[in-house]
Amino acid sequence: MGIEKTKLSNEKIKNILKKYYNIEANNISKIERGTSNIFKIEATQNKYILKEFISKRKKETIIKEIEIINFLQKRNINVPIYIKTIDNNYYIENEDRIIIVQEFIDGYTIENNTGDYNQVIECANILGKLTKELSKYPELSEENIIEKYFSKNRVHTAIEKMEDLKNNLKKDNIYKEQIQKDINYRIKILKEMEENFDFSIIQKLTMLNSHGDFCSQQLIYRDNKEPVIIDFEKAKKMPIVWEVIRSYSYIDKEFNIEHLVDYFKEFIKYIQLNQYDLEYASYIYLIQLAGSTYGYKEYNEDFCQEELLQFAFYRTNLCKILYENLEKISLKLKDLYKV
Repeated sequence: MGIEKTKLSNEKIKNILKKYYNIEANNISKIERGTSNIFKIEATQNKYILKEFISKRKKETIIKEIEIINFLQKRNINVPIYIKTIDNNYYIENEDRIIIVQEFIDGYTIENNTGDYNQVIECANILGKLTKELSKYPELSEENIIEKYFSKNRVHTAIEKMEDLKNNLKKDNIYKEQIQKDINYRIKILKEMEENFDFSIIQKLTMLNSHGDFCSQQLIYRDNKEPVIIDFEKAKKMPIVWEVIRSYSYIDKEFNIEHLVDYFKEFIKYIQLNQYDLEYASYIYLIQLAGSTYGYKEYNEDFCQEELLQFAFYRTNLCKILYENLEKISLKLKDLYKV
């Protein structure tokens, strides 16, 4: 569901499509997915997707995404096809929003943590091929990702934010006791990491261009065809093992260490990882996960956001699995290292 109310009516959409794209829309329907407002357009001969981005999305990020997609398209990576306007542009501006049009992809998405083993390995294969091609793209900005998510300073700040959230839970929050318990568990993890983890290791991790939000929700599956990868908005240069282990955690039905190892085995067919990547992948994912208030904060502010709260509960459970198996995961992944 879009997080900002659309400024488009069906009539406005028809006028925009005709004026800027010379497309006659016969039927328009809303698709509830993601943060943007997305509409399926049925024209006489083709189907399209019209996306109205939220107001804070700047055209520079849209241009970056389009350039990446056009680059990948030439390298046989399955990505959406953007439609140009009659003035040869890839987007238009309507009021304070940017609008793009893509070819409609006839397929389906799968929910998080519903993939079977074959889909798990396929996901790793797609990420491997994608990362290999993105390594040939001009270097993307790191966007200060290390400091934001993986630094000792960030861990310290996260502890403070967790404490503040715990002390400001609303009295009528019916999940208050469970949220407090979860926050205390995360604070315990963060304090241990702050005291014992060698953050200089982060500088030894392999930094590569990547999708930035790669997971099963960003794949559109098609019968007997490889899925299409969508939404490159967050593409940046990052510790690539974070993208690998995070994407695994979102597709498998449950966190299975042997499946995780197989996921990494498939990925390293395309991208070489160093011993620090493999040994500390679970550590950096845990640091990022444990330090996020996402879901708890949103629910405490708006009790209608229970879906986000359940996501926060899920991530705390994932923190528990990682924390209790850090050394085991580290040793198994480290065994994959090839000099």
